[in-house]
Amino acid sequence: MSSFVGFRKVFTAGVSGIALAATLAMSAQAQHAEYLTASATEVRIASENLGVATDTRLADAVQAQFENKQFEETLKERNFSPDVILAARLAYAERVFEPIWTREGAQSLAEAYADPTEYGLPADTFEHVKLDRLINKRFSGKTSEKADADIRLTAAWLEIASRVSGDLNDIGAAKSSPEAGPARSELVALLIKSGSGAADQTIEAVEPEQPQYQKLKKLLESYQQIAKDGGWKAIPASDDSLEPGQMDPRVPALRGRLIAEGYYAGPKITEIVKALSATVSEETAENAENSENTYTPLESWLLTFDEGLEKALKSFQSHHGLDSDGVLGRKTLAALNESVESKILRVENSLEKWRSQGDMGDRYVWANIPSYQVEGWADGQREIDMKSIVGLPSRATPVFSDEIEYTVANPRWYAPVSIVARDKLPKLQKDPSYAARNGYTIYDRSTGDAVSAQTVDWSDPSSASDYQFVQAAGSGNALGELKIIFPNKHAVYLHGTPTTYLFDRAERAFSSGCVRLEDPAAMARWLAEETSGEEVEETINAALETGRNRKVTFEETTPVHLTYFTVTVGDDGKGYFWRDIYNREDGITMETDMATPYTPSEQTQPPVNQEIASVETKIQTIR
Repeated sequence: MSSFVGFRKVFTAGVSGIALAATLAMSAQAQHAEYLTASATEVRIASENLGVATDTRLADAVQAQFENKQFEETLKERNFSPDVILAARLAYAERVFEPIWTREGAQSLAEAYADPTEYGLPADTFEHVKLDRLINKRFSGKTSEKADADIRLTAAWLEIASRVSGDLNDIGAAKSSPEAGPARSELVALLIKSGSGAADQTIEAVEPEQPQYQKLKKLLESYQQIAKDGGWKAIPASDDSLEPGQMDPRVPALRGRLIAEGYYAGPKITEIVKALSATVSEETAENAENSENTYTPLESWLLTFDEGLEKALKSFQSHHGLDSDGVLGRKTLAALNESVESKILRVENSLEKWRSQGDMGDRYVWANIPSYQVEGWADGQREIDMKSIVGLPSRATPVFSDEIEYTVANPRWYAPVSIVARDKLPKLQKDPSYAARNGYTIYDRSTGDAVSAQTVDWSDPSSASDYQFVQAAGSGNALGELKIIFPNKHAVYLHGTPTTYLFDRAERAFSSGCVRLEDPAAMARWLAEETSGEEVEETINAALETGRNRKVTFEETTPVHLTYFTVTVGDDGKGYFWRDIYNREDGITMETDMATPYTPSEQTQPPVNQEIASVETKIQTIR
């Protein structure tokens, strides 16, 4: 009896009050006690039934790790949560304290640790883990060393699984129901499966399931390959922009740069030869008469910013949050000259943010700040998307998640004190009629009475807080035709805008913190369709058509996530590298983030140089 009580205390140590652990421990103790007193035949039969290759001495050594609290200390060293530690306890209890790790399991874990980049992690993530030493101890050390090594291998698997998943707590927490019987977390099953030889598979199983995460992993692979191939060189800076049709010494560098990242394939060699051979005789004659023109036909082609290169540059610009004008200007040059190593770090950073993001829900609204885009997702599919306008750098849109509860058609705008102080007071000081012209009614907060803007001293800073500004619904209302509300401490929400022309801009950080939508009515209809049905959708439509101010509550809430990912991936698998508008990732202005300079003599792009050499050979043949 005392042995049984001791076992139970060991198992539940550090998890006081959890009846689940005690219940499973009782069952495990009873089984283990039978092993200790059973005949060899009985042990073999019981082992086969449990699927455990029983070694009572090693099991005793593992149990001793629990008794002396070494198990607890080993896992606490890695800062695992109580739920995760409990799951590991349950795994050992389920195996009656037999070691979890087989040779096959340890080998699969070693392979996972050998290349963390496969999971979108930096290559040096686990340099501190001496896995080879642990594996040797697990299978060739003393019995006590084997037991200790087994638990440390478990800790090693939990560490990589934690890094890959972002948080093991969700799957670490035990779940139960009257029908399912004793609670058992998913993490228990994954840990046991890992030990049997499938650590690589189980690690993949805990990765985020978000479509963007999976696409970013593939994008990371492609940029890692570009880095292995030598990356690219920075295009020389100049005070002058480079426009389509111009001849410029920078064109070869631009062409090579766009080829390196897959934006420009270039014409085939035969097409170049055909085009040049048609003009070579004429140009040779012209050069003979005009000594100032020293360009050969090939040199002319190499130095000309042609239509194909313009198209490639526009594609690059659209994938980097820039105006797609096809002109090599200051901002475009800075984006082109970001090194491949910097881009790899940005992709890794976005992957890490997705791990921290957690489950977004089966249905949700995603507003990514740097990409100026808002999307509605349901069952893993994007069902609606539109452009957005976000906060100025000085009035940054916050990053957080909440629940959308209702929408208001034809809303009135109650201007916040901060906006009145910064934006309205200067205008009213110059022209008090500004308020009436823009549909504002001003109320004295102390009395609730409406006042005339002409009677207030707007040079007094306290006037911003003494008076409430309310803008009537209408075409000039700052919130547009509709707002979508998820009550939060930031007073941020989704809404329309009268300044719709701003959606034509590539960079759209113009708001005071809220997220303006290109088509807020369409988003509200989608939310109603997903959560409430036709009746609510029709109510929204009717309110918009009549111009009535109407609050419409959705029958179910919808998660909304405001995020800050500077790298996303399009449906075609191409990466979008957005400008770091709030400078939260050090941007690409650091010297260490820039590619090394391009010089014409360098063999910077082997495929390009091979093509040029081939063309030169053919041109010489023509001549």
